[in-house]
Order: sequence, then C-alpha cells, then structure tokens
Amino acid sequence: MQLNPESNRMVTVTTFSITLGFAVAGTLSLFGFGVRALFGKDPVLFRVLRTSTRQGVVTAIFMEALLVLQVLRWLAWWNVVPLALFFVLLEGFFLTQDSTAERQTR
Repeated sequence: MQLNPESNRMVTVTTFSITLGFAVAGTLSLFGFGVRALFGKDPVLFRVLRTSTRQGVVTAIFMEALLVLQVLRWLAWWNVVPLALFFVLLEGFFLTQDSTAERQTR
C-alpha cells in the first residue's frame, strides 16, 4: 500500500509514527535484553526480558510524545523537562514494584 504524503498528510504521519514507535520499542527491547543477558547478574531471563521490554516501550512512548510536540510546534525545553521527569518517575515506580515483588518471593 502506498500513501501520498501530499494528499493524506494526517494518515501518512500517523501511520509513520505508529510504525516508528513499534520499531523503536522492539529495537530498544532487544538491545536492552542483550546487554542485560550478557552483563547482568539475574539468571532468570524472563525477568530480564520483562524489564527490557518495559523500558523499551516507555522510551518509545517518550520519543513519540516528543514527535507529537514537534508536529504541534510545542517542542521546547520547558515542555521536555516535565515530560522526561514524568517518564523517569514512572520507571522508578516500576523498578520499585519489581524489587518489592522480588523480595516477597525470596
């Protein structure tokens, strides 16, 4: 299927953004899994896969949010800083939940 960006700009940009988000999430997940599997200390690989997949998806969503801000012409440092802080706090919450669940299973 081909899309003409001149006639259907909204559909083309939306399709491109969704595809790019999946590609970035998958690439970062695989890269994070490979690094954690080689250099990590956790012998249970499904926990490593869960963490790397979550971090890849969160990073891809952050990147997509930056792209949306750019398309709307709202991308400036004062918009990026709170957005980045939100995603850092979200990942901190997930890491805290993972460590709490891991301590309960020991």
